[in-house]
Amino acid sequence: MQLIASRTYSFLDAQTLVEDQARDSLLRVAENRFLLHMTSDGGATEDRLLWLDARAALLWINQEPEEFGVDWK
Repeated sequence: MQLIASRTYSFLDAQTLVEDQARDSLLRVAENRFLLHMTSDGGATEDRLLWLDARAALLWINQEPEEFGVDWK
């Protein structure tokens, strides 16, 4: 497993309306297999894991800052 990219960004918690920090990490697991680990410092009680292929991983890497966190939906 290899860390490809990570980023930290601020977001507004919809329930408490408090600004919080989130961290996303993209890991390469195997050829054409990537794991996106998403976590936040506060409100979210559990982390999220998403399996991505190479195309989806490239799209995630090239997101604009205003698109950070859209994978939480």
